[in-house]
Parts: sequence; C-alpha cells; structure tokens
Amino acid sequence: MITDVRVQEYEIAERRLFHRYGLEYRSHYFQLGNPRLRARVIEVGSGPPVLFVHGGGGVASGWVPLLPELKGYRILAVDRPGCGLTDGFNYRGSDFRSHAVSFLTGILDALQLKTVPIVANYMGGLWSFWLALEKAERVSAIAQLGCPALILDTSAPFPMRMLSVRWLNQLMFSLQRPSVKMVKGVFKNMGHKQEAIERLPGEYWECMFRSGMLPVYREGWLTIIERVLGVTGPAPGLSMGEAELRRVKQSTLFAWGDNDAFGKPEVGRRAVQVMPNASLEAVQGGHLPWLDEPKRVGELARDFLSHV
Repeated sequence: MITDVRVQEYEIAERRLFHRYGLEYRSHYFQLGNPRLRARVIEVGSGPPVLFVHGGGGVASGWVPLLPELKGYRILAVDRPGCGLTDGFNYRGSDFRSHAVSFLTGILDALQLKTVPIVANYMGGLWSFWLALEKAERVSAIAQLGCPALILDTSAPFPMRMLSVRWLNQLMFSLQRPSVKMVKGVFKNMGHKQEAIERLPGEYWECMFRSGMLPVYREGWLTIIERVLGVTGPAPGLSMGEAELRRVKQSTLFAWGDNDAFGKPEVGRRAVQVMPNASLEAVQGGHLPWLDEPKRVGELARDFLSHV
C-alpha cells in the first residue's frame, strides 16, 4: 500500500514529539460501523483507562504535553473523524449529535470498555456531554479542559465563524501559507500567551503543523465548522443550555484557562451552579490550558481521576 507523503511526514513528526517527552505509545486502528470509517486511537501507559477526546481540528497527539503528568493511567486518545490518522469525514448535512454519540460509543465498544472517565477539550467536550446524557452508563466522569464547545451562550471567535461560509472558507484557506509560524499564531488567537507558546518544544509545533497538512484535514475542519457554526453564532439545536447541563449527573471537573478565547471562566461558574456534581478550577492560560500550565492541570486531573 502506498502511503501519502503527508501521512509519512506527520507520523515522523508525531514519533519525534512523543520521544521528546519520553513517552512510548502504541497506535490502534478500528473499523467502525456507524459512522463507517477506520478510527485511530493512541495508547500510552498502563493502569485504569481514561479516554481523551480532542477538540476542533486538533489531534490526539495534541495532548502529549499533559501526558507525563498522568502516569499510572492507561491513556486512550482518539483522533476524531476528519482529524489525525482517523479516516476523513464530510460533516455537511450530518446528524451531528447522533454522529458524535455513535462514534464515541463505537470507540468504547472497540476498546471493550463498558464505562470510562473522559478527558476532553472543546468539541470533544460537547461530544462527551452528549454521550453522558444519552448513554450515561458508558461515562463515569468528565474532565473538561478548556471551554467546551457551544456551552451556554458561547460560540467561537469571529474569524472562526467566518469559516462557516462555504465559498469564503475555501478562499481563506487558499490565501494561507501553512507554516509553523502560522500555527503558533492560531494558538495565540486562542488565548495562549507568547511566552507559553515559545516554551513548548519545536517538536510540538512541527507535529501540529503536519497535522494540518494531512489529506483528511481540510474537508473535515471546514465542513465541521460549516455544520456547527454560522457567522452570528452556533447552528440551531446544537448549543448546550442550562436544561441539559442539569441532566449531567456524572462528576465533572472544569479546568478553565483565564484567557480562553472561546469563553471565560465565568461561563464555567454558571454551568457549575446548575450542574448537580460539578466543580471549576480556573488556571492561567488559553483554550488548551495544559499547554500553559501542564503541571497544574495535570495535578487537577490526577486528583479528579483518583476520586472517580
């Protein structure tokens, strides 16, 4: 089988990233029935299993800076459809909520996990909440790192909402010149300070850059934005309001960056007020707070997971 050179370059960058953090990992591929695609899961460490679900157009390897802080757990980090080394997916016209629940259920079935705690970021957070509501027995607890997608009255920064316009998003992409510098700029726009960005090793940025060059990336990223957002805010029926948050019975931790561009910690405080078993910890950082404060976020996650 001939492998696309972009996949090979990503795999090399990913190996270098894991090596830089002193981590050994294994890749697993599962053929799912609904949605019908091949999904990839990264496994790190041993111990009680924890499922990691990344956000946006991210990848499983985006969690790597946090993983050295979570020794003693079997980390299972999935590439969502259209991301990383999971098959591509076109989200236009999809039953988005049903797709999310079916995908995560399929992953748990493939991993032979009846129930599991989930660590999630942004879109992965929304998907995890939906799974917790519709198949409560499969989710024992949820740690939301950063603002979950479309919670309460949050949306996305204006430049991302502009990507919801089909012809415009194609033009915006064609005008971009992909580079590590551009990727760093994206993370700065998500609320990460320059000093935190520069503290991360070059291997991290190379891996994130290569993930955006993968064959599945453009269609997956643009069509998911088209599906969930409009220029003025979220697509109808996808926001998670107080009524649904009240129904989330699982123990939930919000670890929230104080400069998160998708929603400030006050949103999390509002969520905690209506959820029956939730707590909030604000940390210094942006949308992916473990990049700014890996030790603090790791400490919070360890303590939370040890009690579930």
